[in-house]
Amino acid sequence: MLRRDKWRWMALTALALSFTCGSFLVRAADPPAAPSERPTAATSLVTPAAAEDLSELPQALRRAVPDGLDDLLTLEERVKAVTRKVLPATVGVRIGRAQGSGVIISRDGYVLTAAHVIGKPGRDVDILLPDGRPVKAVSLGLNRDVDAGLIKIAEDGPWPHVEMGKLADVQLGEWCLATGHPGGYQADRPPVLRLGRVIQKSKSAVQTDCTLVGGDSGGPLFDLRGRVIGINSRIGRETTWNFHVPITAYDEGWERLAASEDWGGPPPPGSAFLGVGGDDHADGCRVTEVSEGFAGDKAGLKVGDIIVRFGGRRVKGFDDLAAAVRSHKPGEKVEIELLRDGEDLTVTAELSERK
Repeated sequence: MLRRDKWRWMALTALALSFTCGSFLVRAADPPAAPSERPTAATSLVTPAAAEDLSELPQALRRAVPDGLDDLLTLEERVKAVTRKVLPATVGVRIGRAQGSGVIISRDGYVLTAAHVIGKPGRDVDILLPDGRPVKAVSLGLNRDVDAGLIKIAEDGPWPHVEMGKLADVQLGEWCLATGHPGGYQADRPPVLRLGRVIQKSKSAVQTDCTLVGGDSGGPLFDLRGRVIGINSRIGRETTWNFHVPITAYDEGWERLAASEDWGGPPPPGSAFLGVGGDDHADGCRVTEVSEGFAGDKAGLKVGDIIVRFGGRRVKGFDDLAAAVRSHKPGEKVEIELLRDGEDLTVTAELSERK
């Protein structure tokens, strides 16, 4: 899919970072038993190179825009420190001839990735460590609703790993760092880094402007404390359309993933389709994307609208809106009550058919 060239208003930042991060990108057998306890920061094993304390975020990194060269240098130093911490745990994932990425989050070798990378439970997997060494693993569970997948290394550890963050701690506009193996693992290139900002977040997705390409799927998204806050999942035609599985999907679904359950998935062809993306909002669902030519677009929905009711049903977030749409049939006309710039509006959408 073609994507428009990105306007790099952060040219100075890219220049400051490019020389420090050599890979900075400008532009199965029966699965093992589930752990008795989900990996946490308390059980984290930190390699000597990653022993720096990154818990405190400098004030320079809290600003909306860097305020001069000192802020840029502070950002540069933080990215270098995070890189030293996270790259040993960023891995390639190979299943047959297909490749993706992943991140190790426990000393006994649990690996977070995307559901579409592993495909199904019980598959033999090769985990490619940063030095190119392959280790045997097996795919575990998949949550297809949000594209979350889990892998377990079958060989003895301990393995270098990083801790899982909390989505509640992630702020819009916050700096973040995506890593992965675009184009697949390459022995002469370490995992590639992309620095960007968090644009949107919801229970179903985190959106950033960390530009992703094929092969990045399953790779980690970190905050600047070095904690995993998402897993690379999918892209759109704009370079700001980079979507990551939120870390809450792994935290809340851990027992099912570790037990190799396979659940969820997109609605089947022939089901009703509104054609909008959204985020949870206190008043319902905030529209973040409107797909051209589909029901929402034809009804006049706009980015920023807050859908309050759908077909008379109170909307309590994006997932609830999706469920409401699925309860109808293609071709049905449904009233949508919404807020736009503080005003109450009602529009009628004739639902499209999902192809």
